[in-house]
Amino acid sequence: MTSGKITTDNIIRFGLVVLIVVWSITIIAPFISILLWAVIIAVSAYPAFLWLSGKLGDRVGLAATVLVFLLLAFLVAPIAGSLPGFADSIRSLADDFQSGTLAIPEASEEIRQLPLIGESLYKLWQEAATNLSQVLDKFQPQLRGAGVVLLGSIAAATLAILQFVVAAIIAGVILAHHHRAIQLAKMLVGRIVPESQERFLALIENTVRGVTMGVVGVAVAQAILAGIGFAVIGIPAVAFWAFICLVLAILQISIVIVVAPIAIYVFSSHELLPALLFVAWNVPVLALDNVLKPILMGRGVDAPMLVIFVGAIGGFIGFGFLGLFFGAVVLVIAYDLMIFWLDEEKTTEP
Repeated sequence: MTSGKITTDNIIRFGLVVLIVVWSITIIAPFISILLWAVIIAVSAYPAFLWLSGKLGDRVGLAATVLVFLLLAFLVAPIAGSLPGFADSIRSLADDFQSGTLAIPEASEEIRQLPLIGESLYKLWQEAATNLSQVLDKFQPQLRGAGVVLLGSIAAATLAILQFVVAAIIAGVILAHHHRAIQLAKMLVGRIVPESQERFLALIENTVRGVTMGVVGVAVAQAILAGIGFAVIGIPAVAFWAFICLVLAILQISIVIVVAPIAIYVFSSHELLPALLFVAWNVPVLALDNVLKPILMGRGVDAPMLVIFVGAIGGFIGFGFLGLFFGAVVLVIAYDLMIFWLDEEKTTEP
């Protein structure tokens, strides 16, 4: 009888715990992505926070507030500022097309000399220069699909900016109470791997920070440098093209998709020397992705670069942009556990 009562009590307790857990997950589900972003921002900005806090006399609240304002000013403000310019450029382009004033310059002979695509591109360009409406009618289904994708991307980018602002504010709160946050992280990791607590905390921290600098940092650098090149050569709607470069770079797509057509346009509409200088400027900009990213992503992480890269890209494919970070973290931890297990097997062999 007593055993049955104990079993029933345990079942009731277990059911209540499960119910509370399910309710809690349901309540915080709409905020999970924002909370995860806040943790990523806090981990990535922690060294800068410590330095700023030291300069401000260890006033952690003030340091966290200043850091959040700086983060929003340097990252969100340029992106948000480019959106009105992007909308104005699209509106101006549509007005010019409807009024018949939109004109495309004739293609130069240099376009025809391009390997493989030169002749077909030259003919399409000439057709667009003489009868743009006919070319647009020919590609109307593709243009309609591209327009839907573009509008969806703009809406998603706007929502992401708002989420990032909220996440940055929450990250500031986490940094202001960083001692409690670190203690909580140690307790959680200690319950999972009590014998390697510090090691795995450092591994997670370095991986998140490396992926942040390797993905977001390189993307921002590429977008800014490419935008400078567009502005100097006189490309219209610079903010729009720089924003597209930023989105593509964050999504791990080469910005050559944007730079190459603009370079072709520059060769057809500018003199040879400015066009060559424009290409010379963008070659190292394109190379940043292959040079800086491996260095930044692998810095401070005792795992092969291939493991980090596969984790980041696989996480992005499977779980979206957040998967860039958590995919790399999970795969690096799995790799480290495997190496730890193999080393332990070697030491236990007779």
